[in-house]
Amino acid sequence: MVALDAMGVLYQSADDVSELLIPYARTHGSRLGRERTQELYVECSLGRLTSGELWERLGADGANDEEYCRGHELTEGVLPALERLSTRGMSVACLSNDVSEWSLLLRRRFGLDKYVNTWVISGDIGIRKPSSEAFATLARVVGVDPGQILFVDDRMANVRAARAAGLASVLYGAAVSEFDEDGQSTVRRLDALEDVLDRGQIGRAHV
Repeated sequence: MVALDAMGVLYQSADDVSELLIPYARTHGSRLGRERTQELYVECSLGRLTSGELWERLGADGANDEEYCRGHELTEGVLPALERLSTRGMSVACLSNDVSEWSLLLRRRFGLDKYVNTWVISGDIGIRKPSSEAFATLARVVGVDPGQILFVDDRMANVRAARAAGLASVLYGAAVSEFDEDGQSTVRRLDALEDVLDRGQIGRAHV
């Protein structure tokens, strides 16, 4: 099966705190700096705050989840790529560091439940990547041996952590080089995932 990251893979924004959350909160009166905003976001993405509590802590008067989530856009080509994976019988999951309420809104807005069978979100499980437990939880929830999962992420730290946890993993991104820092093949477009699967060019931890 294939497991995809959300931010930077399914959705265009790779650094949603800097690119979306901070600008949006400031339009609603927040005066917190990036470091404190990041800290509060992490707490919320671990399920320790609700999204409503996050807006309150940020001092973002009138902010709401629906309006904020409208700033997200799908990565180009993601729906056709998911359609092709579905056609070839691949099960697809998402493992993401995200706020529970936002993850739910976004998947419904873009109709992703049609293609993504399982969502393992940090705000629901209380664990964030690159913790090894996040990947163990993914494997446990989907009921698949870690070695049978291809994990796709745009951050090298998460790719390495997935490999260390026994998953096959590839680095994704339009700007990445042909090979990652470990000398493994990368994926620049989601529609290239099928080629990676067909050729078996999948990064694994060296043992």
